[in-house]
Amino acid sequence: MMINYCNEEVRFDGCPGCAYAKHEFELPCGMIFENNNFTLSQDWELPIVGFLVVAPKRHIEKLAELSKQERDEMFDIVNKTIIKLRENNICDRFDIIFEEKENRHFHVWIMPRYNWMKEINEDIIDNIGKIFEYAKTNFRNKETYDKIADISSLMREEMNK
Repeated sequence: MMINYCNEEVRFDGCPGCAYAKHEFELPCGMIFENNNFTLSQDWELPIVGFLVVAPKRHIEKLAELSKQERDEMFDIVNKTIIKLRENNICDRFDIIFEEKENRHFHVWIMPRYNWMKEINEDIIDNIGKIFEYAKTNFRNKETYDKIADISSLMREEMNK
C-alpha cells in the first residue's frame, strides 16, 4: 500500500512498479506514456509539478540489468521528456536521479528544479529528503493536483506525437 500524491490510498500486491506496469492500479492523472518496455508518469507519491518517473515494465533492480538497447530507449524517453518540459516552459533545469534499491523496482526520476527548492537548501541533491518532505507537507492541495493533471495531460499529448 502507498499514499499517492493526491493523498489517496493505493493498494497492490507485490512490487508497485510491476503492478503499475500491468495496470493493476491507476494514478489520478493517468499514465503519460508507455511502450512495450517502459512507462512514464508523474511521481506517484510526491506532489511536485512535472516530477516524472521513467520505469521499465519488467522487474529489475539495477541499471546494469537493462540491455544496451533498453538503456538507449530509456535515455531517449528521458531526453524527449526533458525537451518537451522545456519547450512547454514547465521548468528549465532538471536533476536525473537513478533509484536502485534492494528489492525495489529500478526507475529514473526526472526532477524539475524550482526556486522553492533552493530556498530550503542550495544543495538540492544532498537535501532531497527535506525537499520531498516539504512537498508532501505543502503541496497536497487542489491547486497542485490540478497543475499536475494539466501537465500530465499536456505531456501525454506531446509524448505520443
